[in-house]
Amino acid sequence: MTQTSNAVTQSSQDPQTETVIYLKSGSIMLALGLLIAGFAAAFAPWVWRPPVALQLTGPGLAEFVKFLPQVRTGQLQGERLFFLLPLMVVIISLPLFSGSRQLYLPGWLRWTMRLSVLPLALATLSPVWTPGILLAAEFRLQTVMVGLALGLTLISPLLGGIPLRILGWLFVAAGLAALVLPYWQFSLVQAQIQEAYHEPVSLGWGWWLTALGMVVSMAGAIIATIFSTKAFS
Repeated sequence: MTQTSNAVTQSSQDPQTETVIYLKSGSIMLALGLLIAGFAAAFAPWVWRPPVALQLTGPGLAEFVKFLPQVRTGQLQGERLFFLLPLMVVIISLPLFSGSRQLYLPGWLRWTMRLSVLPLALATLSPVWTPGILLAAEFRLQTVMVGLALGLTLISPLLGGIPLRILGWLFVAAGLAALVLPYWQFSLVQAQIQEAYHEPVSLGWGWWLTALGMVVSMAGAIIATIFSTKAFS
């Protein structure tokens, strides 16, 4: 009788245990994917060539394309900020997810996410940090996004009640845009960059690491969102 009762109890607990395991896994994937994507977008070469001077990060690429002759004369229309989109998505997402009470994240990882916002936010800004430049129309959106990210980081613990089902799906939509739009924008200017480099140019390992981080974080967000609904319902 006791063995039967124990078996029934264990069976009834298995679905809940499985839900928690998936929720923990999704939470870790989301956090680590965001960190990988953010640091790869900010500091790893999206355009790689052996001389360090020819290597361009995401922010570097956003600046470089402004000086292409076809862009300066208006022959080629594009949006340089698309190259900053993965970084912007990450710096806004890190404080929001680090404060979420529906994610199973250890304290040290939550603090790592919050502290990482500062270097990533600074990488998002214009290379010149004078007030006139930061508030100029060309760089205003970057400055606003950085201010928003830093503000969210300061109040991150207060944002834990935002439903994960809202954060998760919004992040997946933003993450998809952060993958598609920079790739599309690069395809528009690739020929012009090759002219400037006098050799074939393609997206480097920094971009692919950024993309990997975004895919992992989006997969984690989907898993965590689905199983948090089960766990907290």
